[in-house]
Amino acid sequence: MANSRKSQSPDLVAVVESILKRTVLPGERLVLGLSGGLDSVVLLHVLKRISPVANSSFSCLHVNHKISPNASTWAGFCSELCEKWHVPLKVVEVDISPHLSSGMEAAARIARYAAFEKVAAEHVVLAQHQDDQAETLLLQLFRGAGPKGLSAMGESTRFEGRTVLRPLLGISRKTLEAYARENQLEWISDESNSDQRFDRNFVRHSLFPLIGERFPGFRETLARSSRHFSEAALLLDELAAIDAAGAIIGKTLNASRLRELSKERAKNLLRHYLAENHVRMPSASRLEEMLKQFSAARQDAAISMAHDGLEIKCYRGQVCIVEPFSSCSGLCRVWHGESRMPVPELGGELLFEQGVDGLDPAKLVEPVTVRVREGGERFRSAQNRPEKSLKNLFQECGIPPWQRSRLPLLYCGERLVWVPGIGLDPQYRAQKGWLPRWEPILS
Repeated sequence: MANSRKSQSPDLVAVVESILKRTVLPGERLVLGLSGGLDSVVLLHVLKRISPVANSSFSCLHVNHKISPNASTWAGFCSELCEKWHVPLKVVEVDISPHLSSGMEAAARIARYAAFEKVAAEHVVLAQHQDDQAETLLLQLFRGAGPKGLSAMGESTRFEGRTVLRPLLGISRKTLEAYARENQLEWISDESNSDQRFDRNFVRHSLFPLIGERFPGFRETLARSSRHFSEAALLLDELAAIDAAGAIIGKTLNASRLRELSKERAKNLLRHYLAENHVRMPSASRLEEMLKQFSAARQDAAISMAHDGLEIKCYRGQVCIVEPFSSCSGLCRVWHGESRMPVPELGGELLFEQGVDGLDPAKLVEPVTVRVREGGERFRSAQNRPEKSLKNLFQECGIPPWQRSRLPLLYCGERLVWVPGIGLDPQYRAQKGWLPRWEPILS
């Protein structure tokens, strides 16, 4: 554990207090991400001293990634520190293995943010500082990020219904070290921070000293550049919102709008659409391919592209995002007259209400079952219309192919009597009867 002695430092308390006063309302809950390192220990000490926190519920969360052999020691240090300072602490162990394909650092970050999603607080407070911001900007630049990625981290951002606050973004690590010495704080040191196999550590330990020799104020300069990129990203978002008017409705995007715009604006709109639906941004080449296929799609074409564990599809000029679906072939569930019938296999529930032009209860003498499409089904939707294949009826009604296997079909005995989006068998209609309605949960 590191230790410190007294020294002069700027008034961190005033800086952090000013930032929190702009966002935190009295009575709102804050949770600080406490790793036990210098940055988060300093921020914890500062938060203990400022008035906005005094009027709010304040606690800490320590995420144990179980990567280092010292992880349990760090958790113990945080527990002792919070007990000493009378701050509530929750320690959460996470499993990063499902995310390792993204790299160790990214996997830890994903698992950590998943833990923050579950905290009961209006605000999550993180201790990232000016050096972290400069590192992030350079790493994003090396990855070829656009304005949004080069905005790096924001002082205040929204995340899963709460605000993420980073009140130290304008503060250098040297200033934090000076504050720690002045207040005789102790903290832990993560041995992996010196391992230059990790990109961030290479930037911190190899690139920064070299850059600092020629450009001593580069951290402040990079922070300013990040703010410029942030402004540019906001303008692009505003432009996308203008282009999205009337083109994005719910989870669908009208592909014709992509054709009307310049290539650059069309890509910007497509990014906006994906971001609005919480889809991870594709690579530049992948986005280019999406735009090419969706813009050139014929009205009768059905296009599907896999991305981020989802399927992005285009049908009849409408782009939509669909979750993968496993076939439920052979499904057969009996309806016993209940008003609500959950069908989790299809991702929704059937509702039954009494109403005009419903299924005649007197004719439902054989078991009524819920099944799925197997192929070859035929159906007549009106007395004056011929019987047609279900495939043709789906096409006529514009029901996308990926939804067809997810629709519950209602049978009386072996006769198909109701199809969602198409209607009732006219021979089973009554002036007053059961009106089925399908309420899907999945897209």
